[in-house]
Amino acid sequence: MRASEDSMRTAQLGTSHIELQGELPLPGERLEADFTIPVARSASRPLVPSDLQDGLVVVSTLPNIEKHACLAQIVELEERSHETIPHLRIVHVSADHEAHWREVDRFHPNIQAAGYSLCCADPASREAFVEAFGVGVEGHHRIAHGLFALLDGVFLAAEIPADQMKPAEVRDFLHRVAALVRHGRPVADERTP
Repeated sequence: MRASEDSMRTAQLGTSHIELQGELPLPGERLEADFTIPVARSASRPLVPSDLQDGLVVVSTLPNIEKHACLAQIVELEERSHETIPHLRIVHVSADHEAHWREVDRFHPNIQAAGYSLCCADPASREAFVEAFGVGVEGHHRIAHGLFALLDGVFLAAEIPADQMKPAEVRDFLHRVAALVRHGRPVADERTP
């Protein structure tokens, strides 16, 4: 059960602030949303909640993969996950059209993680996803970039950077997730808005 929030969640985007929609998933909360997100790269079928119900998965949300912070998150997750948590599966969900993923394929062909395009999803699926992960942005089609770890469909950790112009702290997040898996318990991250 999610805690009710009396104040709105915001994040910094350049010199302005954006209001985030949805609630940040709590550690120990099971993913209950129903969505279908179309494939953008390296997957044979759309992303559905059951794809996040088996094993350890990190969901990476990306507002614009043509920007440095998002591209850095994609590349760093791929590189660091193999050394930190070898059995980890990574799933990227971007607000971009699938054509934007061509840059990733062109300049980083070693990226193995599947990518999905939220902009091509039906409105109900888009809404369900952004609400479940708390990454919607008020008045805009973009989503906040963030990192979410799930083990067998249960959230272990969630992080949405307070400054959306900077990449997420991938290394710290992966080390935190590795520790949680070793100790078998989720903990909240105080750094998220």
